[in-house]
Amino acid sequence: MNLRRFNLVLLVLGLALGAILAVLLTRGSEALPGQTEAEKKSQLYVDVSRAATAQVQAFLGVDHENVDAQAQAVLDGATGDFKEQYEAELDNILESAREQESTAVPSVLEVGISDIDTSTATVFVAANTQVTSKATKGETKTVPWRIQLDMVMEGGRWLTSGLQFVG
Repeated sequence: MNLRRFNLVLLVLGLALGAILAVLLTRGSEALPGQTEAEKKSQLYVDVSRAATAQVQAFLGVDHENVDAQAQAVLDGATGDFKEQYEAELDNILESAREQESTAVPSVLEVGISDIDTSTATVFVAANTQVTSKATKGETKTVPWRIQLDMVMEGGRWLTSGLQFVG
């Protein structure tokens, strides 16, 4: 009788372990607390890419009727030297957009990250803008852009500390 009871206990334990294993295999890392290093790195890339995309769209986007809000969006995503340079040129940017009745609709084509850690990143963005203004005589022109952004983590957000056009 003891052998039979022992076999029954082993069977129940085997079924319980099998059920636990099945749950862990089907749920993957969701069943475990925290993130793996690969998941953390992947999330870092996603966060930096999103911030770079938003900054390039804000920087390249122009609507002469709403240029103040667009300029504020650039400043909200900027820090350091880039923010200071942009603020220094802001009056000229606003005046030119209004005077030329400029509209530029950006589209980000690709984002590539060349260097990244938890506090800094170097990002390359390929984008186009569809531009109309007095200079284009109202016709829409496609203008390609290749931009390098230096990004830093500040206050829990990725901000642009440097921006330059690259060939």
